[in-house]
Amino acid sequence: MKILAIGAHPDDIEIFMYGLLCIFKKKKYSINLIVSTDGSLGGTKFENLSQIRKEETIKALKYLAVPEFLDLPDSKLGYNQSHREILREKIDEIYPDLIITHYYKDYHSDHRVLSRLVTDISGHKFPILYCETMMGINFNPNFYFDISEFFLEKKKAIMNHNSQNPSRFVELAHLMNSYRSAQCNAKIGSYAEAYYFRSSFPFTNINKILPNNIEIKKFDIDESYGFL
Repeated sequence: MKILAIGAHPDDIEIFMYGLLCIFKKKKYSINLIVSTDGSLGGTKFENLSQIRKEETIKALKYLAVPEFLDLPDSKLGYNQSHREILREKIDEIYPDLIITHYYKDYHSDHRVLSRLVTDISGHKFPILYCETMMGINFNPNFYFDISEFFLEKKKAIMNHNSQNPSRFVELAHLMNSYRSAQCNAKIGSYAEAYYFRSSFPFTNINKILPNNIEIKKFDIDESYGFL
């Protein structure tokens, strides 16, 4: 099984998709990673920031795979028709069984544009799983995956992005992944990543590709089985 994760910026895969990709890695699926933009606008403290962020990303994702960098312009993704063709060529070259990318209502313009481009390119060829948005705004997931086993590795991966003050994104991951786990009434101290799949022909059901949804603990007034 071949999985393709496409992030808009260096560190997006780590923050939003890393746990699920670790599950796929453990299942011995082939993991392919694309970072679309050069991340050059992610701060002003460093010269040659795009190269620094590329090195950080390679180190952060080394457990999963060696990422491919498209080096498209940060915050200007999709401004040029060539961006679509570059993405199309890479996606068709990999020809994945599943694509994971950003949600089309995400907060960041690059995330939204990438989502639309990947969706248009994929058409009826590849199913797409959309990852969490920042703070879950405008996001109503229909898949939850228990990433507790890999959460420490996810934090370590994020912390490799020294140029981005990464501790704040570790706190974000802790908050969001704890909350998504609690939505399933899982045990306190567990973590889940949430995703959305929009059925479309011919991909009406992708359950055979995905790991099992998180185990749902029942809610009972007299006894606690999970978070509540």
